[in-house]
Amino acid sequence: MDDHRSRDVLDPVLHAIADARHYNDWLFSRAQPYLGRSVLDVGAGIGTFTERAADAGAEVTALEPEFGTLLRERLGGRPAVSVLEQPLETLEGSGEFDSILCFNVLEHVADDEQALRLLRNQLRPDGRLLLLVPAHRFLYGGFDHAAGHVRRYDRAPLRALLEHAGFGVEQLRHVNPVGALGWLARVRLRRSGEWPAASFRTFDRLVPVLRHLDRLRLPFGLSLWAVARRPRTG
Repeated sequence: MDDHRSRDVLDPVLHAIADARHYNDWLFSRAQPYLGRSVLDVGAGIGTFTERAADAGAEVTALEPEFGTLLRERLGGRPAVSVLEQPLETLEGSGEFDSILCFNVLEHVADDEQALRLLRNQLRPDGRLLLLVPAHRFLYGGFDHAAGHVRRYDRAPLRALLEHAGFGVEQLRHVNPVGALGWLARVRLRRSGEWPAASFRTFDRLVPVLRHLDRLRLPFGLSLWAVARRPRTG
């Protein structure tokens, strides 16, 4: 996958997602109870969730090797935010963070188990990895490829992956079932490589209603949400 092409695809998507207030509030509400005081936001993009975590009172380290300039322009002046423009494997220190946000990042990584081990080492004992990844391998389509997604995930293999990387899995479930149906129709069946911008804006307006469906434990959804804990020992 050409990195420049991937970045060209992702840049407008990151801005579109940043503008989706209802959608982002919905995602962040899942993570907020587990944040703690010290947060690492991995693949922070342009700071959509870095900003929310800082607003919630956390001290946030935003790790972003690709979009660091945009991130610094948005949030670099905030005293509770530190921006590191470097890859995960070069991050110094260990066991420093109460939680790690990793939203729609792991699917870009070739060796995802090694990445999870590195993330685990950055957590304090009992610290939580708050993970969101695209769900269902059969939904992999043109946009996934264009955006540099190596894979989408199924639930059982993701649980095994987290456990092999040394995590205890506290939550693992599908979220956003309506989004999965829309993705199937718009991106997978039509094999489109374009971000469904108009559909996403419509979806964001409907989130206050649709989020009630998320209380149902359905066996499908656009994403998989996980809360994974670093054990006290090991």
